[in-house]
Amino acid sequence: MLVWEAGGEEDKMNLRISLLLICILSWVSIFGVLIYKSDIGKEDEKKISTFFYRVSSQDLTNISITKGSKTLSWHSGNDHNWFFDNFDGIPADSYRWGGIIDLLSGPKLYRTLSDDIDNKSKYGLDDPSLQITLYLKNGEKRTLYIGDTTPDGINNYAYMEGQKSLVMIDNTWYGVFSRLIEDPPYPAWMFELDPLTAIEFVLINNNKIHKAFGKNKNDDKWHECALPIIGNPCDGDKEVDSELIVNNVQHISEISILKAEKLNLLFEEDYEGYGLGPNAPYIDIKTVSIDSKGNRTIYNTSMSIGKITEDKTGYYVVAKETKDVIVVEKKWGDKTLSFFQ
Repeated sequence: MLVWEAGGEEDKMNLRISLLLICILSWVSIFGVLIYKSDIGKEDEKKISTFFYRVSSQDLTNISITKGSKTLSWHSGNDHNWFFDNFDGIPADSYRWGGIIDLLSGPKLYRTLSDDIDNKSKYGLDDPSLQITLYLKNGEKRTLYIGDTTPDGINNYAYMEGQKSLVMIDNTWYGVFSRLIEDPPYPAWMFELDPLTAIEFVLINNNKIHKAFGKNKNDDKWHECALPIIGNPCDGDKEVDSELIVNNVQHISEISILKAEKLNLLFEEDYEGYGLGPNAPYIDIKTVSIDSKGNRTIYNTSMSIGKITEDKTGYYVVAKETKDVIVVEKKWGDKTLSFFQ
């Protein structure tokens, strides 16, 4: 009986020790997981913890971007609008330009690879893919050089003039500014128009159709359309001089813009002072694009022609249904208005 009790006490002691070991092992496991998670967080923090550079968007006055042999530059104007340097008074398209200045205030820095670039050619920085120069109100400037894409295609190598650090920045950021050179953000009223793709030419005056012409699908010739117009393009029996219509569309495509007069007008009465109310002469041209599968896409190019400018050198115009009033050369405007005679 005593032997059994002694054995029982030993078993109890072993049980207590086993339970204690289990608790210790559990605590060590939990502590190890916490340390592991903490290390993961620290690693991420090293990757994404800061910006390549920071400037206030309010301090930017000029921007220059070079890709290959092509350079474009812009300057800040009134009402937070930005204008092309190589065009007199031509603004960047507000839709395309929206957010550009905020992006230029500083891209996220993915990682600093080295505090000193050992070989620029190794990263495509001896002949950078993109060069961006920012000019600030205080007279300072910052020039960024962006090189090759990283092997995973996610980032680009980059460095800043005056600094030796080699960094990696988001490839998407690079793509946005690369596109500004490849496809400049010209305003919609700086349109391109191929006369040979035109299928309809409509003249409206005093809010009524003055004349309308359509290209017949069957004989590929231009006809004067019956009113009210029907069909797309409009149709009619009276054949007209096709060459004359094409020449008129050609003239429209060669619009001679002198400057932007007023941007982003909001209300109809704002246009009245420029002679651009609902009764102003209005032209609408339809063009067609046919893809490799034979699918047709129809585009509209339109414009209203207002009164002559005070200095008699041009006409006020609204083109492509934008909210901007532009000034076109008087000679171009005179010929355009002759279409309504």
